[in-house]
Order: sequence, then C-alpha cells, then structure tokens
Amino acid sequence: MSGAVTGATMAFPPGDCCDCGRCCFSELPEYVRVFGVDLDRMDDAAQAHTHFIGNRCFMRLEHGHCTALQIDTDKRRFTCAIYEARPDVCRSLGRGTGGCLGEFSAKADRPDVEVGRLVALRRGGTAPGQ
Repeated sequence: MSGAVTGATMAFPPGDCCDCGRCCFSELPEYVRVFGVDLDRMDDAAQAHTHFIGNRCFMRLEHGHCTALQIDTDKRRFTCAIYEARPDVCRSLGRGTGGCLGEFSAKADRPDVEVGRLVALRRGGTAPGQ
C-alpha cells in the first residue's frame, strides 16, 4: 500500500514497513509466539532468534525489540534478518491492517528511542535512559 494511510484519529507517513518497524518492538518476553509451522519454516539461523518459555516458543527480545530486527541508524531503516522465515504472526501485520495501525499508534516513539540509543552507543556515549 502506498501513500498516507489515515484512520479516525491518526495518519502515518508514506513509505513502507522498513521506514517504521514499530511492530517489532515490545517489552513483553511473550510478544511474538512461534508455532510449529513457523519453526518448520525456520533454518538454524532463524531459530537462533527464538527461545522457549515453558513449552512455548517465542521470538527473543533484547533492548525492547525482536532480535531479528536489523536497524540501520544512518538510513533509519528497519529490516528483518529472517524475513522469508518470519513467523505467521509477523506475516499477518501487513501495512495498513488493523494490527499495523494499532502498533503504529501504541508505539509511536519506540523506533526513535532505539535509533537514538544505538547512535549514542556507536559514538561511545551513554544511551539515553541508561
């Protein structure tokens, strides 16, 4: 979907998912459930981004985002290291869907905070909030 998408109270900028990345951010360790069908699709490199809590599998999170999220701070781009093998729940978050709009609204500052943290760390400084 191209161009601005508007909801009743929000609009998000034109571009693509790689300009946003909000759906990859969470503080909840059980945020992205990985089912058997997802694991079957994943090779060893993709499975390295998962972990089990009890007998349930989830994507691993570090620094408040999925470990498969690759952040290019210079271009402010957010890509998935395992895009072709990503879990079904990630596949369901197409740009402009209800889930996408909810993530966009609820996590408006997350990508900016993480880009700022990574830039500070790259410069050898202390990340904001640490």
